[in-house]
Amino acid sequence: MDDRDTLFSLVEPSDRPDLGAVAGSFDPARLTQARFAAGLSKAKLADLIGVTPAAIGQYESQSSTPRRDLLPVLARALHVPVGYFATGRPIGRVDGSQAHFRSLRSTSARDRAKAIAFIEQVWELTFALEKKVRFPEVDLPPIDRGHADPLSAAQALRAQWGLGVKPVKHLVALAESHGIVVSLLTMANADVARVGAFSTSHLARPVIVVTPERAKSVFVYRFTIAHELGHVLLHGEAAPGDKQQEREADQFAAEFLTPRSQIVNLLPRTVNLSRLDELSRHWGVSVDSLLLRMKETGAVSDASIRRGYQKLNQLRSSGLETPEPVNAYPGEVPSMLAQAAELADQAGYGQADLARELRWHPARVREVLGAEDPRPALRLVSEPPQS
Repeated sequence: MDDRDTLFSLVEPSDRPDLGAVAGSFDPARLTQARFAAGLSKAKLADLIGVTPAAIGQYESQSSTPRRDLLPVLARALHVPVGYFATGRPIGRVDGSQAHFRSLRSTSARDRAKAIAFIEQVWELTFALEKKVRFPEVDLPPIDRGHADPLSAAQALRAQWGLGVKPVKHLVALAESHGIVVSLLTMANADVARVGAFSTSHLARPVIVVTPERAKSVFVYRFTIAHELGHVLLHGEAAPGDKQQEREADQFAAEFLTPRSQIVNLLPRTVNLSRLDELSRHWGVSVDSLLLRMKETGAVSDASIRRGYQKLNQLRSSGLETPEPVNAYPGEVPSMLAQAAELADQAGYGQADLARELRWHPARVREVLGAEDPRPALRLVSEPPQS
């Protein structure tokens, strides 16, 4: 018996799930989601369970339903309980035009599909927890998507969140406190990690997912979070590979993290890496980002900027630059979902209960919950609001 067989017994109410009931309420969208989450093509899944790729297509289009005896085989191949395939619970639905990907060119369609399945399940977990725990309301300024100026949008978000022109401390904690779900993938999801980061605003709550590669540097990570916030505010429909959308999200992130009205008077008049490092730590952005800001002001020549990058790369290649991993900054580690699960557990609704409701293996619940860094941002649904 392998680990998944052991987990299977923990999730299912009995060792013999009602195959007839699952077959009678088979949800083809669940099969597609599970296949994407497993990173399998129709042909590969068909090979694993002994049917034709056309049969998988028919199951997913609802033109036919898998035989009852095939359901356990399908569940094992996709690492889900048999009950996962039944209807009767909400499903997050995000298509390729509704998710933004940070590293589109370097990722395959399979990896993007796996990322979409993950972001759908992040929302499903959030929805299940919201039955027990009161989450912060989504608090975003009204923006005319597709027509808004990125700089104005960044300023509007700062105003909405009462930031003024000061540095943004604890960006992820701030975003979570305003109702945005942020998730940091575990290394177990190596395929999706190649995507870099992704987000959607097409579910009941905006969801931003960042991968471990971005978490190696807190400064790159924070810019990525701000970039995805830009997509959430500015771009309703994603245009895969659209350079303009990516530029706008970068412009939003730069203005949100380092308002031009403030940073322009603080930047040195020459490429002084020591001074830029001080500003980097104060504002929580990379030296690279500040070099770009210097270029935007026009006070320093392009040649000087290039030499600045060369010196910076030399420092990095020689190992003289101090690494700043995200896990050294608790306010940048997502914690809203983990904290909600902890509060729900205190109310008698633990991770095993979540697994049963979602019809996932417990290991999947733990993976989607991510890292834990409790903060008093949530309260039980039954708890009365503070006056």
